[in-house]
Amino acid sequence: MRRSRPVLFPALPRRRPFLAAALLAAVPLVLSVPRAALAQAPAQGVQRPPFYLGADISFLASPMRRPGMPARVYRDANGKPSDELTVLMHHGWNAFRLRVFVSPVRQAPDNSLQNTIPLARKIKRAGALFLLDFHYSDTWADPQHQEIPVAWRHLSFPALERQVETYSRNTIRALKRAGAMPDWVQVGNEITRGTLWPLGQVEEPGDTSYLPPQPYDSTLQWARLTGLLKAAIRGVMEGAGNTPPRIAIHIDRGGDWPKTRWFFDHLEAAHVPFDIIAESYYPEWEHGTLEQLWRNMDSCEAVFHKPFLVAETGYGPSHFKNNPDMLWPETQQGRLQFMVDLINTVKAAPNGLGVMYWAPEFGVWNRDGTPGPTVFVLDSLQALRTGPGSHLPPEVAR
Repeated sequence: MRRSRPVLFPALPRRRPFLAAALLAAVPLVLSVPRAALAQAPAQGVQRPPFYLGADISFLASPMRRPGMPARVYRDANGKPSDELTVLMHHGWNAFRLRVFVSPVRQAPDNSLQNTIPLARKIKRAGALFLLDFHYSDTWADPQHQEIPVAWRHLSFPALERQVETYSRNTIRALKRAGAMPDWVQVGNEITRGTLWPLGQVEEPGDTSYLPPQPYDSTLQWARLTGLLKAAIRGVMEGAGNTPPRIAIHIDRGGDWPKTRWFFDHLEAAHVPFDIIAESYYPEWEHGTLEQLWRNMDSCEAVFHKPFLVAETGYGPSHFKNNPDMLWPETQQGRLQFMVDLINTVKAAPNGLGVMYWAPEFGVWNRDGTPGPTVFVLDSLQALRTGPGSHLPPEVAR
């Protein structure tokens, strides 16, 4: 998958579309808001975990801006100056993700640990859930790019495993000491083809792009990838001590059950310990329809029995002609309807855990800093559930 590049950050990642067409019940809802009824009403006698509406607001932690351009002034619904986190939380958004790059950061916003800690602390003090997103790179990590940080490139594979564990431990320990212990931790970002290429790179069936070193040894490469993930998770748990977070594994196959099963079958076979299946879902990059997303979530529940988080989403102009997944208008109202349909779909799934919007700064807010209609999405879940603009899967609409 490729992601469009906001003009403020010319080094945003390029992606390509994919080819193939509960555990958290003990975690309290940490934000008390009038919409704490966010959670879908459970079946009689069944306790559902809370439902999370969140956003990746990592750009707010980076000092990188286009030269001469001042920081945006965010405003609340009454037009008064505020900040993005405060406004979103006031309207029921209760979880926030922050990425962290290995320092020194290159060709990307400076989301170093040093720059991440203040915003992470603010999220925790506000009472929201905090998801930390390890990229394990000094620049963007995504399906097309999973580069070993320059400072680690001299390491052998055994040394790289140790470095991943040490780095994970030290990062979590620093956040905990700062009063910003993550509730959830994502070990890698969109790692469908692996992480820390080429050492932890795997070959996706049917895909001839971004191939690992040839001749390809599937057993070796999967052993390396799962070994790196286990090292990362060990480090996280060592740094967390008596406050262990939930572990999320993130790929970019929201509407693709066959590739999802292929990936997580390998993790299960290697006994990688994790709690949450996290996936990206972007219609503009042909990630499937909501019905395909529903089938993926439903199948994940039947096979893996784990909560499912849409860890990244967004709705912008399509990058392909005749894109069958673009069912909503490319307008502010269309984005609102998309989010209504997506949230209602994920909430209806037995393992649906939440939805996180990536970089709401680019599209969710109006140009003058006032909140666009998507900020108020929770007020529209019922009113926009039916009607000609809704595209809920049949399993959810009935």
